Amino acid sequence: GKTRAFLKIQEGCNQYCTYCIIPYARGNIRSRKIHDIKAEVERLVQNNFKEIVLTGIHVASYGKDIGDICLLDVIDSVHDVKGIERIRLSSIEPTIMTDEFIDRLSQYKKVCPHFHLSLQSGCDTTLKRMNRKYTTKDYKAIVDAIRSRIPEVSLTTDIMVGFPGETEDEFLATREFIKTIQFSQIHVFKYSPRKGTPAASYENQVPSQVKNKRSEELIE
Repeated sequence: GKTRAFLKIQEGCNQYCTYCIIPYARGNIRSRKIHDIKAEVERLVQNNFKEIVLTGIHVASYGKDIGDICLLDVIDSVHDVKGIERIRLSSIEPTIMTDEFIDRLSQYKKVCPHFHLSLQSGCDTTLKRMNRKYTTKDYKAIVDAIRSRIPEVSLTTDIMVGFPGETEDEFLATREFIKTIQFSQIHVFKYSPRKGTPAASYENQVPSQVKNKRSEELIE
């Protein structure tokens, strides 16, 4: 009764964002072989699935453990499977969106023009404490590049409020940056400490009532 299938193409993460336990719990990146992915897609087609969502812990890092291969090669392989009509990507790191990557994406007729570009914060000082690998200037340039090549694209994102040390000014910077980007939708969630991560021991933990207020404000 469903036509969309979620296909996990990699496991693990090497990013080590300061709030995230996944690299410690699931280890470094491990990518599935392309022939294995394609074989599963072909089985899904036989079961009447028409849409594939390529998922993973950190999909943008696909292939880095293998060598001369990347996420675009997976899309190439899936795109060739007869019976697949739509391809989507789960949440992806914005830095993968180079000009070359966007150009190639725009040429795939089956790739849906929707990308979930993880942001987390619209404030550079907060992003640095999170150990994210981009600035708001970088992110804005990536968004502009995508929209210039895929005019009808829909962009969504994740925003974390209440990260340790987040001041009112930092929060307001995030709020204004969100307005600047004009996302189709945002997923807002409140920071919660994960034992074993650097951020869990940071000073200036934000009180729950402040997190709640900021979350409600961004959702509105």
